[in-house]
Amino acid sequence: MIRMIFVELQKLKGSLALALALLAPALPGFLAFLSLLNAKSSPRWASVLGEFVLPLWALFLLPMVIAAFTTLVGQIEYRTRGWDHILALPVPRWRIFTAKTVVILAANLAMTILVLVYAWAGAAMGGALGGYAPVGPFPWASISERVGWLLASSTMLVVIQTWVALRFGSFVVPLSVGIAGTLVTLAVAMTRTEEANWFPWVLPQRAMLLPDPLPVAVLGGSGGACLLVLMVIDLSRRQFR
Repeated sequence: MIRMIFVELQKLKGSLALALALLAPALPGFLAFLSLLNAKSSPRWASVLGEFVLPLWALFLLPMVIAAFTTLVGQIEYRTRGWDHILALPVPRWRIFTAKTVVILAANLAMTILVLVYAWAGAAMGGALGGYAPVGPFPWASISERVGWLLASSTMLVVIQTWVALRFGSFVVPLSVGIAGTLVTLAVAMTRTEEANWFPWVLPQRAMLLPDPLPVAVLGGSGGACLLVLMVIDLSRRQFR
């Protein structure tokens, strides 16, 4: 399994998926830079990261970036007809699809960490230029906890997007699923309804806003694990062209 994961990581070198994973997390940092550049007072680090950057990432950017990233990962095999080779290897199919999912989940973690790094740099730079740098201690404990809730709650979303991206050869299908899910999340955020707390694309946002994010984190994590099993079974039986 470790070797399969290493192979999947090697495929990302020089790919558009890797470029997306490195560049997309910079957007919240850029917005933090602009916000601090025009600030009229010095915000606290906990406010910048916990109330602005992470909720923004969870609400809109994470679902869209995951949709694009999984699509690009799936297209690596479809564009080069790589399925013919990889599925002919003397390796159980379930390991192949599990390894791809592990890499995508790891990329989700890495991108979230990059979001915080870029946001810290952007806020510090904007505050220095604008004259109102963020104050207070860096909230390591609370931010780490919230990142954990975010990653757990987004697991089901990641697995669904991975499943669709690997199952369909057209890039339109996974992107359409991601856009539709994100639009539902935005509608839920605007209407403030509580009836869609089960929806996979809504879970990351709820994890950032609810006083007790444990239920949505458990739902996202356990749901993602169950869907991963179903995904591996389905893809292992599928004939790829």
